[in-house]
Amino acid sequence: MKEKKLSKITGMLLAGGKMLGMHCTTCMGPLFEYQGKIVCAVCGEKTKPAKTETEVTQLKKVKEALHAKLDSLAEQLAKETDQTKTPELLENIKSTLEVLKKLDEG
Repeated sequence: MKEKKLSKITGMLLAGGKMLGMHCTTCMGPLFEYQGKIVCAVCGEKTKPAKTETEVTQLKKVKEALHAKLDSLAEQLAKETDQTKTPELLENIKSTLEVLKKLDEG
């Protein structure tokens, strides 16, 4: 089994793939940059590299800030008596929700 994995990794190197310092989240094989894509040499999955601990921490902080902003906007909306300001608040809520959704997807 190890020989088969090693053969695939060697083949990727010989084909011009650049070994990255990251591993596949599916099989833990090394990831390569090959023809502009990030590919696992072992399972062949085209993947995104796993996020580093720093990236995860930063993403968490951004999400927390967005949730706090969303809470603040919701409170402002509930208290707002000027109906001309309501559409702007709703637009801000909508755009904040869209950013949160994109962060969850990516």
